[in-house]
Formats: sequence, structure tokens, C-alpha cells
Amino acid sequence: MSRYTGPRLRIQRRLGIELPGLIVPRELRRPYPPGQHGPTQRIKLSDYAIRLREKQKLRHHYGVSEKQLRRYMVEAKRQKGNTGENLLRLLESRLDNVIFRMGFTRTIRAARQMVGHGHICINGSRVDIASYRCTPGEEISLRDSSKHKARVTEEVTGAGKSALPSYLETNAENALKVKFNSSPEASDCPLSINEALVVELYAMAL
Repeated sequence: MSRYTGPRLRIQRRLGIELPGLIVPRELRRPYPPGQHGPTQRIKLSDYAIRLREKQKLRHHYGVSEKQLRRYMVEAKRQKGNTGENLLRLLESRLDNVIFRMGFTRTIRAARQMVGHGHICINGSRVDIASYRCTPGEEISLRDSSKHKARVTEEVTGAGKSALPSYLETNAENALKVKFNSSPEASDCPLSINEALVVELYAMAL
């Protein structure tokens, strides 16, 4: 399955949870599932549907395809420790997500476009691969020649800027430069999600 490019608000309404990586948080005019019977819909979800919904939250928030998420799941199982926490750690370490968490963009989708257009540097070298996995000690910054510099500066220094997650460290001299200080923890994921259910969903297929 390819990356989703349809109506994003519809996905948020269907899953019943804010997905900040998919769409800018807003007050929903119709806070119920889409469709003719959305306002009065009473559906008891099966065990499979509950696990599928948790997986869809991850997939749509981080903007990864089904194939990509499956690969992350395989790698998370190979690593030592809790598989669900490993999965969240891998997703949080993606460059497009880091740019989003730095406050450079309002969604991960916009961050992916910024990376793809070559506006981001890691340790001074340009990187244009959104799925690039950041490692502790790396310094991520906006290119000095980027045409988005003024807009990003406004986003980073704005009053509504979100606090940085624990694995990122700001640069005191340059607001457009952040250090990837340590590996993310499961608690750093901004979603209210039960990652164990995602692991259980894939357990039957992997």
C-alpha cells in the first residue's frame, strides 16, 4: 500500500484521535466518524479492529507506508528489548519526524517535503532522505541558503511553539540548529497509543 494522499481530516475523524504529524490540530466541526451514520454509529470493535486502529494511528501520524512500517517492525523484533518500544524509537528517529519535533514545520508531511527539497543539513552536510535515521551526537540544522529561513525562524520563535522532546537539545547560539542528544524513548511519542497491540497485530504475519 502506498502512502496515503487522500483527505487527512477524514482519517483523524475515523480514528478518533489527534494526529499532529498528519494534520495541524484543530477543533473539529463534526467530532464523529465520517459517513452517513457517523453521528449515531454504534459499532463494537473486534479484537482485530482494535489492533488495526492502533497500527493505523502510527502509520498515518508518521506518514509511512504499510511496507515501510512492516520493515520497521521486522527490525524492531531483531533488536534487544521491548519490541513495541523499539518500534516507536525507530519511528521517532526518522529525520522528517525530528524536523517536525524541532518545530520547523507544522506537520511531518511538510517536514518530509522540506527534507526532500534539500533544505536540511546534518553535521553541516545536506541530507535529502526523509527516512534517514538520526543517531546520538548528530547536529541537525536548516541550510543557511534555504529560502524557508524566515518562515522557519518565525515558527521556532513563535509563542505557540511546542516544547522539544527529551532527546533533542537546543543550540543556545542558533535557534535553527538542534542536537540529537540521545535515542528517543517510547514516552517521547506524542500519540496516546498502545504499541503492544501493534506488535500483536504483526505477530500473526511476521
